[in-house]
Formats: sequence, structure tokens, C-alpha cells
Amino acid sequence: MSDTRVQLDVLEKGWKLCKAQDDQKNSLISDLFAYINDLSSKLSEAESELRDKKDVIKVTRNRIEECEKQIQDLHHEKARHVFASVVIDGDCMPFKDELVKQGLEGGKKTASLLKQAVEEKLRSSGVVTAHHLQVIIRVYANVKGLVKKYKEMEVLTETTFDEFVRGFNIGDVMCDYVDAGNGKECSDEKVKATVRFNLDDVHCQQVLFGGTADNGYARLLGPIAELETVLGRVTLIEGPPFAQELVVIKNKFRSVSFENLFRDQKLPDYNKRRVSFHNNPPAGPSTHYASAAARAASISAPTQTTQSSSTASRIPIPTQILRNKRGQRVDSQLFYSLQDFNNLKGRKLCNMFHLLGKCHYLDTYRECQHTHGERLNATERVALSAVARQSPCQFGSACNDPECLSGHCCTRPNCALATCWFPAALHNIDSKVVSSVEVS
Repeated sequence: MSDTRVQLDVLEKGWKLCKAQDDQKNSLISDLFAYINDLSSKLSEAESELRDKKDVIKVTRNRIEECEKQIQDLHHEKARHVFASVVIDGDCMPFKDELVKQGLEGGKKTASLLKQAVEEKLRSSGVVTAHHLQVIIRVYANVKGLVKKYKEMEVLTETTFDEFVRGFNIGDVMCDYVDAGNGKECSDEKVKATVRFNLDDVHCQQVLFGGTADNGYARLLGPIAELETVLGRVTLIEGPPFAQELVVIKNKFRSVSFENLFRDQKLPDYNKRRVSFHNNPPAGPSTHYASAAARAASISAPTQTTQSSSTASRIPIPTQILRNKRGQRVDSQLFYSLQDFNNLKGRKLCNMFHLLGKCHYLDTYRECQHTHGERLNATERVALSAVARQSPCQFGSACNDPECLSGHCCTRPNCALATCWFPAALHNIDSKVVSSVEVS
């Protein structure tokens, strides 16, 4: 009996062991199925994400292709509208006299020749690659002022110049000769605004600028010369000599010359006398200057002078230039009566003749458009100096000419820049003299 119980116990242990192993196998199989189910679920999710990504890639590829086509269309559209802009200040960049004299036909011829010359230069230089390039030409000028100069030179009449402008405007639909208004800065401001507008226009591949004989454009071209991305899009047109402030940066730009179209000198300005006479200089370091001016004021004027000899009885002139702490030229103070100033202002006197005893125009051209006549007395010469200073010097506060009659600083109180003949750079200049420069 005991043997049988022992055997049963052994069998029971064996069965329990087998059962435990079966339970372990069942658990393992269950875990395997659970793991497989989890992997299958993740695989399904991955396949779904992959399908979504394929759809996104397909949509993105289609969008990229559409964008590339749009960009290509924009390039084609841009190429259809690209242009080169020719912007000219007609006041300081006048056309050849022989062209202007031809009136209507001369204007047509000038517009045609200028556009043709620009197109040829652009093609030969390689700066513009577009096949359908338009050339737009804008000339801004004080037409009334130019007419006055041409009449003083006896080159042509007002009617002839009006005909020239009309011919230029009808000579080509893309060529305009614009009357900017009768003011010192009218043309300058329009030229500057047009250049800036064109440089901001992506269709404008090149700006040909004609106005380098005017110092005022140094403020326009100076910043451009420092921008490599813009510098290559600007070409300077040569004509009259470069203004002093532009000489130092002209080599940074590409330049082109149309010698058969533009004068090599600006029109002479009979109202601006490039000589200066300083009476009553301020107390300062220049005793020689003061004595020279005093001697000039004390010379007695002859009662009668003929225009056949402009070099007789020359008046001593100062040989020193006064400057402030910034190195800007300072005009000496003048003391005169308002009555003398107003009387002399309307008489159209020759400043050179009366203030220096010489006249460049009489010596060179054998005639002068301004009055010589009897000599002025010392008091009147001081007032005439003040009249002469109403015209700004083209070299501004950097002027080194001891004989410069023009003004180097606006003296009007509360001056309105928009209507002033003096550029902004010649306003609010310190008049305190700290040094004098001897000029031989």
C-alpha cells in the first residue's frame, strides 16, 4: 500500500511538472501572439504613414514643378519688360550746339542718335544680356534757364530751343525732354529721384547717368559706389569735366562717352562770376587779408572807363581763403546799405569788371553781356560783392579760388531749402574763422 502511494506521489509530481511546463509554453505562445499583433499594428501604421508621405511627396513635387514653371514664366515676363534707363541733367550736360541749332530736326536727330548709341554700347559691353531691351531716355532741365544762356551766348533763340525740345520728344516714343521748372534744384531732385526709382526696379538692368559735372550728385553716387550689388548697374556718361567731388569716385564706375552728342564744357553762366572780392573781413589770424581788402576799398575809381580795355586799373584782391574748424570756406562779412544792394542788383553790372578791374568775357570773346561803364565807388563795390554772393559757388565750401565772387554759404535766415538756389550742403555753415590759407 505504501508503495502504491509513493508511485502516485511521483506521478502527481511529474504531472504537475508537465502542467507547469505546458502553462509556461501557453504563456510564451500567448506572449508571442500579442507581440506579433503589436508588430502587425505598427506595421499597418507605418504603411499608412508611408502612403501619406508618398502622397505628400507627390503633391509637393507637383507644387515644385508648378512653382518652377511660374518662376520660368516670371523670368520670361521680366525679360519682356527689362529696360535700360538713361537719366540726364540737361543743365550741366547740354547737347552739342550744332544739334540744338537745328531746332525741330535737331531734336529728332539727337533723340535717335542717343538711343542708337546707348543700345550699341550696351550690346558691345555685355553688361546687358536681354534680347528685348528697351532704352528709356529722360532729360530733365530748367528750360527757361537754358534758353537764357543760349540767348546770352547768341547761339539760338527761344523759339529754336523750344523746337529742339519738341523734336526730341517726338523723335522717339521712349525719349522725353522734361522741363523740370525754373529753380536751382528742380532738375537735380528729379534726376536723383528717377535714378533711385530705377535702381529699385528689378526690370531696370542698367542706369546710364549724365550729370557728373555737378557736385550735388556726390550725395547720390557716393553711397552707390560702396554697394557692389548696385555699382555694376550704373554707368556714368562723360561730357563736361567731372565735378571736384565726383573725381575721387569716378574710377569705381563704368563710364561711356558720346562725344558727337554732348558738349565737352558746360554752358557759360554769365550771372556767375568766378571771382570774389572780400571787404571788411572778420577779425582773425589773417592780417594780410584785411590789409589787402582795405587797400581795395580805398582805391579811388576813375570817372570814365571804356570797355575796350578790361585790364586797366585792376583792383587788388585778397590772396587768402578763410576757413572754419571743419575746413569749410567762410565768406568775410560785408557791410553795406540795403538801398545800394537793391539798386545794384537790378543793374546787371559786370562783377568781374567792377570788383577786379578785369573781364574774362571781354578779353576772351571781345564782348560782355553785362554793363561796364563808370567805376563804382568803394561803398558800392561792397554792395556789389553782396549781390554776387547771391549765386552759389559750384565748388561749394571746398572752393580754393581766392578770386571767387560766388557765395559759399546761404545767408538767408530761416531759409526754405525747396526754393533756395544754394544746395543743402551750403546751409548752416559755421562762420567762425579759425584759419586762413595763402593762395598764390
